[in-house]
This record gives sequence, structure tokens and C-alpha cells, in this order.
Amino acid sequence: MNNLNTKELRSAIKQYAKPSNKLALFIFFSDLTIYALAIAGTIMFESLFLRIACGILAGLRIGTLFLVSHDAGHDSFTSNRLWNSIIGRIAFLPSFHNYSLWLLAHNRAHHQSPNIKGINSWSPLSKEEYDGLSIIRKMIEKLYRTPLGICFNYMIERWWKDKFFPYKRIIRQQSISYYLDFILVFSYMLTFTTALIYMGMQVAHTNPLEVLLLALIIPFLVSNFLIGVTVYQHHTHETVPWFKTQEESNASASLEDITVHIKYPQWYNLISHNAMEHTAHHVDPRVPLYNLSKAQTVLCDLYGEDLITIDFSPVNFFSTMKKCKLYDYENHLWLDFEGNSTSTKLVVVEELDYAEAA
Repeated sequence: MNNLNTKELRSAIKQYAKPSNKLALFIFFSDLTIYALAIAGTIMFESLFLRIACGILAGLRIGTLFLVSHDAGHDSFTSNRLWNSIIGRIAFLPSFHNYSLWLLAHNRAHHQSPNIKGINSWSPLSKEEYDGLSIIRKMIEKLYRTPLGICFNYMIERWWKDKFFPYKRIIRQQSISYYLDFILVFSYMLTFTTALIYMGMQVAHTNPLEVLLLALIIPFLVSNFLIGVTVYQHHTHETVPWFKTQEESNASASLEDITVHIKYPQWYNLISHNAMEHTAHHVDPRVPLYNLSKAQTVLCDLYGEDLITIDFSPVNFFSTMKKCKLYDYENHLWLDFEGNSTSTKLVVVEELDYAEAA
């Protein structure tokens, strides 16, 4: 059993928490260039097959630009705070994310309280909560917990509700940065959409509706699916517990209990900027994405069998999606939508007064 605390784990990988400005800028501009060329392809190619392929490629690059912004938000992408702030905002534009709201939702909420119900992506409902939903809402929840629904879960429940416009319910205190970043994103959306419509009118072999579908809608859907499925796998598995309160989590779980390391082929790690080397990121968010693979290797050696490590395969993925529908927060069991247990008891918790802990 691993007995190292977070400070000791960070010390073990501190050599990798050193940004490389040259490498960071190369990744940033490479992603931007590939994205721009893919968008151009959706407009300029005559072959519909090639244009659709370019739309998918654009969506994939939006996903990697999202990861660049993620690192910039942790101030780990480059060694310069101003560069990180600028790069983070630019790289978030294709995915229409509000940089300041991202810092609030991700840095201040998720990293401080992972796997806490309500404040994290993919927080599972209890059986009682699910039973209290309307028929329509139950259908939506069932859709969300399917491979197809992953895209719409992130798009609606996370991006639209928490990372686009600064609604009063999500901002703890008024800050002009939330609104300035919204204006930046909204202005980009309008400019980009107008440019696509113009190009659709000027290019003989296409039309504005086709361009909007291929260069805007398809890339946006692909990127939301990619982001959603990545986030889903980081903290959802039949061996991973969730908690109602921070107090219960602190008393019952450690980092290796709530963070999943999904082992993908090396080629996928390369094209996805090591997005699935997630334990290393939670141990020390200062490790930039281009060093995560090396840091994860060190942690795997230290954790050994204590670390939840899953070899990716469609069978494993679909199995997890089938098992992880609802969650029994009192007995710490994953459930299906009928309330049947689909996991073993994940946590042995001492009696805790939930009312007081809340």
C-alpha cells in the first residue's frame, strides 16, 4: 500500500514540473495551424468526403487546443504568466469557452474537491434523485449515460451552464474578467460565423449552410464528445467512489482511489497531448502536458497495484458505461437505473452526520 502523501508524490515528479517555452509554443502554433488548415479544407475541397474529414479533424484539434488552454489555466504551459493568460484565451476560442469561468469551475472547484457530488462533471445522481425526475428528464439522463449522450452532457451541463456566460448562480463574486472573456468569446463566435457564411456565398461549389455544418457544427460536436469522453474516463469507473461532502472524501479516500489512469496506445497519447495521464496531473497540476507521460510512469512505479489503471478497450469502456448509471452515496455502490448494484462496496465509511457535514 502506498503511504506517500501529496507533498512527497510531488517531490517525486518535481523534475517534470518545468515548462519548456519552445516546446509549448511549438505545440500551440502547430495545433492552431492544423485547425486553420482543416477549416480551410471544409470550405475549399470539392470532395464532400474530404470536407467531412476536415471537419472531424478540426474538431479533434479543438480538443487539443482545449488541453493547451487547460494547462495555461494552471499556469504550467509556459513559464510566463502573461503568455499563459493570452495563450489560454486564444486556444479556448474555437471551443467557445470563457477562460475566467474555466478557472473558477476547474481550478477552484474540481481540483480542490474531485469526485464531490454536484460540483464536478459526471456527478452521478442517487436512485432517489433519479426517481424524482420527470419522464422527460429521466430520458435525458439515460441519454447522457450513453456513448452518444456524452457529447450532449458536456455541451449542455458543463459548457453552456458553467463555462460560457457568467450567470449569477456560478460566480462567487463579481469580476469584470468574467464578462470581458464572455465578450471575447461571443465576438469570436459572431466573427467566425459571419466569415463562414461569406465564404459559403463566395465559393462556387458550396453554400453557407453546408459550410456552417462542416466548419462549425461538426467540429463543435466532435470536440464536445472528445472533451466529454476524456473527462468521463478520468473519474468514472466501477471501482471509483463518489462523495456527498468534502469531509467524507477526506476521511475515506486518497488520490489513487478517485483518479483513473486509462492506458491508451502511445500514438494516442502523442496526438492527444497525454490527456489520459491524469493521476500525474492531479498530483501536480504544474506538470505541463508534454511532460505528463514521464511523470505518470514515475507515479505508476510508486503506486504499484494501488493505482487504478485500466487498459483502454471498447469492451472496458462500454462495460463501465453500463455499470455506472447511478450511485448509492450511503453504501458507496454503483447502480443501474433500476437501482441494482453493479459494483462492490467501494468505501467503508465511519458514521458521518451528513447534515452537519453539508
